[in-house]
Amino acid sequence: MKRKVKWRKKSGVKTAAAIGCALLIAGAVSAFACVHFELQSYNTIQAGSEKREEAYITNSENALDYPFYLSLYGGKLAKDQKVIILAEKSGWVKIMYSENGKLKTGFVKKDSLRDIGEEKISAQSIELDRNSITAKAGESIELNARVFPFNSTDPVQITSSDESVAKVQDGKICILKSGNAQITVTAGKCSKTLKITAIETEENFAFEEPSYTLNTGESLDLSKKLKSKSTKVQWETSDQKTVSVKNGIIKAESAGAAIITARANGTWANCRIYIQNANKNASKPLDLKNVYGNLYNYHPSVVYFEKGFNGYKYWCAYTPYKDSEDCWENPHIEVSNDLKTWCAPKGFSNPLEPKPENHAPYKVYNSDTELVYNTDTKQLECWWRFYDKPNCRTVLRRKTTKDGVHWSKAEDMLTGEIGKCDFLSPALIYENGVYKMWSVDQNAGHALDYRESKDGKNWKKIRSIKINYSNKKLKNWHVDVIHTAKGYEALISAYDPKSKEKYRHMDLYYVFSADNIHYSDAQKIFAHSDAPNAFDNMGLYRSSLLYANGRYYMFYSALNKEIGPAGIGLVSGKDIYSMS
Repeated sequence: MKRKVKWRKKSGVKTAAAIGCALLIAGAVSAFACVHFELQSYNTIQAGSEKREEAYITNSENALDYPFYLSLYGGKLAKDQKVIILAEKSGWVKIMYSENGKLKTGFVKKDSLRDIGEEKISAQSIELDRNSITAKAGESIELNARVFPFNSTDPVQITSSDESVAKVQDGKICILKSGNAQITVTAGKCSKTLKITAIETEENFAFEEPSYTLNTGESLDLSKKLKSKSTKVQWETSDQKTVSVKNGIIKAESAGAAIITARANGTWANCRIYIQNANKNASKPLDLKNVYGNLYNYHPSVVYFEKGFNGYKYWCAYTPYKDSEDCWENPHIEVSNDLKTWCAPKGFSNPLEPKPENHAPYKVYNSDTELVYNTDTKQLECWWRFYDKPNCRTVLRRKTTKDGVHWSKAEDMLTGEIGKCDFLSPALIYENGVYKMWSVDQNAGHALDYRESKDGKNWKKIRSIKINYSNKKLKNWHVDVIHTAKGYEALISAYDPKSKEKYRHMDLYYVFSADNIHYSDAQKIFAHSDAPNAFDNMGLYRSSLLYANGRYYMFYSALNKEIGPAGIGLVSGKDIYSMS
């Protein structure tokens, strides 16, 4: 007789397998968490570093993605290749290096490096705010010299060819007697010279007041305001179109400011003339209600379509900025046909780009929107600036659309290293198959940079545009540029970065150029309201200039003394000096 055997289900085996899988998954999760924590610790060390070091690779090897021997390879490092040390921990260093023209980061053991020392950055150029100075004996003149890049480690030396005429002391040029001298500023292999012409003075030769204010069309006899015994005085104006002068009588020709200079007996005196204009502030901000439920918006950029784009003539990009907190600073899109009623395009929901997943106040955030229409692709493009301090970079990103409703994924168009290159307030124009971009680099003394690109990703060499302010303390802060029949017209929010109340005194200045090379002197055309209850009673931030239907439209970012960012105001007029 055969014995019947009963087969049992192998439940014990299945249970053991399930437990094994669970342990493997838990181990993987734990390992991932450890790797993430380790990388964050390096980012923390990097963010707290005041200075960086440079070093050289001893022997060719691979940079790793993570500070572990079993990590994946991230890139190849050649023998004697220069690298920058970003952070150091437990015998490993996080480095920045170049591979095939691209900046990368990775990890190597510290003992694979040699000649570690403070990063050396050579001066590339020196810029002076003038080429020559005519000054009176006894005067002390501040020398404004900028070395590029701003963080060059080369020491700066200032010398005089004749110290009996002009002597350099504590960064200032002291004029000792009449004569000629040459001041030379040197940094590394770069140098720049300044010609000094020193003259004797007529005692007490001066105007009664340092400045005078007139309305357009008014006249004033400055010869009666000048303290001088001379009967032969020569008169000059810095801007004939703003203030004309004849035999000491000045006339206010147009809104702006100019300097009047009187010369006699080998000496001179000057005073500043302010011409008021007819621009008036908006009574309230535009009804641009953001997705967070308020009107506290900033950084507008407006594009006009005569025949409409998907049914709307005016398209506006902006970033909310309630309480000046960058967590709200995420690009929004709104449209209008009459500049009064605004809404999101039908079928579209704001924000265009959400808050970064790794947002950190003042370290990781979105900012600075800009709209531009590509006439070749027939697409509307929204650009914005992404600030990423943990990775030591600022990035210009872009999304495109053919209907304003469906937008492409974000693209990184231009990347700069924090501390070396930035592009605040990008202003973009697309014409004749070329992207033209103006932006402010606060790392280079708030220089106004200009770039060109055919595809928006590969940009030509930066060209710096000189903007002259009558107040030499003022610097470029935020900018917008349009191209009209007059030329390139720019609206600049300027301020004194060294002032304790710099954000309370931001005003809007206007410049233009026929060739985008030589720009007119900056004219102050708009200031905050003096009314205590006005929404714009503090300072004016990045604003957008638009020319359509024979009128100028200015969308300006306003600050309020009580709440900070207070919304976007709108004024318009037939010329830049008579908007309301």
